[in-house]
Amino acid sequence: MSAVVTRSYTVEEYLELDAEADDERYEFQHGSVIPMVGAEPEHNQIKDNVSRELGNRFVQRGCFVMTSDQRVRVSFGYVYPDVIVACEPTYEDTRPQTLQNPELVVEVTSDSTEARDHSDKLAAYTDLDSLQEYWVIDSDKPLLAQYVRDAEEWQYRAHTALSDRVVSEAFDLEVPLRDLYALVLQESD
Repeated sequence: MSAVVTRSYTVEEYLELDAEADDERYEFQHGSVIPMVGAEPEHNQIKDNVSRELGNRFVQRGCFVMTSDQRVRVSFGYVYPDVIVACEPTYEDTRPQTLQNPELVVEVTSDSTEARDHSDKLAAYTDLDSLQEYWVIDSDKPLLAQYVRDAEEWQYRAHTALSDRVVSEAFDLEVPLRDLYALVLQESD
């Protein structure tokens, strides 16, 4: 049996690799570079639905709603969430610029990302002082895991029916789950 050798990257090497990439994006976790592969149409539709729904609500407040081309700094390195909300964004001086203070992060799961979205990324996102909520949306069935910061700890809420409404007190908004799954799942699914 032969061992597989993986290369460990420095932050500087990662940032250079990511800045020079044309059509690729890479995440960086504890020295490992993780290529971001293309997503399935259902994943993209849900991401676009979330971006549109949040964008329609947040633009009036002067908040930015960004999608998966915006890199975010977390404790273990750098990630590209599916959707991010930042009302007073601050950036790390990198190329491209790296957001430091997301307030809401949304990840849409896929087979290759589900484990990281619910473990490593959950821990890293909820460690951010700026973050108020983290949503993880299943692309195969109606399920939105909503992690909400309160004064003492993080609270978990599960939304499992298309008739559910995702309520956010932190952002004073209410979003029908069916709108996030539009064109992907119907009431009979």
